Parts: sequence; structure tokens; C-alpha cells
Amino acid sequence: MSSRTSMVKLSIAVLTAFLSFSLTYFSPFKRYISNTFSIKTQTQASPIPITTRTLSTNCTSPPPHSCTFYAACLEPVFHCGPSGYPIGFGEEFCTKFSLPSNVGRLSPQGQQWMYTTMHCLQEALVPTLEKEASLGPELAGDDQNACDRLEKEAFGTHAPCYLSSGLCTLTPKDWIVIVEIVQLKTLFGSWDAFEGSVEAAEGCVEFYAWVLEHRVTA
Repeated sequence: MSSRTSMVKLSIAVLTAFLSFSLTYFSPFKRYISNTFSIKTQTQASPIPITTRTLSTNCTSPPPHSCTFYAACLEPVFHCGPSGYPIGFGEEFCTKFSLPSNVGRLSPQGQQWMYTTMHCLQEALVPTLEKEASLGPELAGDDQNACDRLEKEAFGTHAPCYLSSGLCTLTPKDWIVIVEIVQLKTLFGSWDAFEGSVEAAEGCVEFYAWVLEHRVTA
């Protein structure tokens, strides 16, 4: 009986020692593994968010009689630099057209055409601006391709805006002033583009004949 009791006590002592060892050495390790795995899982499951750029009302709805759209809206998103379309072309010629010295040379109808065209050119680029801005500041305007796409799309809006605003209905006096301020190449991109646009438009026969008669070339 004494031998059996001794064996039981010995077993209890061994079991107690084992449990104590396990709690002392394995629990911290288990917690370390659990915490490390949990942190790693959370890190992998939480990608860096891409936030979209918020555009001001003046960018989504450009105000008329203003040239701020190019420097305040297009350039901050596309980052094309001083020679890129927003600053080197859009703002430059918008400002040039709206100079009092040039506005005063146009008839009232010519002035209305100029302001309507300025507004049309800006509004036509709003979808392009919104699309690029939706990529977020991390990706928007991240390469030269974005500026090239902008320039191509911008020049594609020139002819529709000039003609829909009534270029062909102006008088020869206004045509002379417009061509002196900005050449046909600037207006349409090339002579071929000019011919194609004018031939496709209604009521532009007189303007086309005037251009040919005065040998106004792109």
C-alpha cells in the first residue's frame, strides 16, 4: 500500500512538473507565434488606399470669361510643365485672345464668338480632367503619356468648338483679326484638319473661300 501511494505521489509530482514547464516555456512562444501571425495577416489584408482628387466647382464647371481653368485645374492634375498643353498652349492663347487690346478689335459678334469658344474649349476637357483625377494623386499625371493624351484630346475639341460657336458666320473683318491673333494651325492643328472640319460644317463655304483667296495657310 505504501508502495502504491508512493507511485501515485511520484506521478502527481511528475505531472505537476510537466504542466509547470509547459506554462513557463510554451505559452510565451505560443503567444508570440499567434501575435506575429495576426499582425502579418492584418498587414497583408490592409492595402494602402488610393484616394481620389477632389476637384473644385470651377474645375468641373469652368466659369465663362476666364482662363484660370488651365493653370488651376488641368496643370495640378497632369503636371505637364510650362511647355505642356495646359500652360504652354491653353492658358497662353486663352489669355492672348482675351487681352483688351485684342477683344477691342473684334465686332460685338466676334467678341461673343471668342468668349463662347473659350468656354467651350474648357468645358470639353472636363471629362478628361475628371477621368485623370479619379486615379488619385498617386497615379494621376504620372507620366508623359498622360500629357500626350491630354494634348491630343484637346486639339480634337478645337474645330468643333470654333465652328459650333459660329466662326463661319462672322464677318471677314473678324476673320482677319482672329487669324492675326492665332494662326489656322493653332486653331485646327493642321491644314488637313482645317479643310476636313470646314468642309464637314454647314455654312462655311464663304469662310473657306476667304481663306483660299487670302492664301491663309496653316
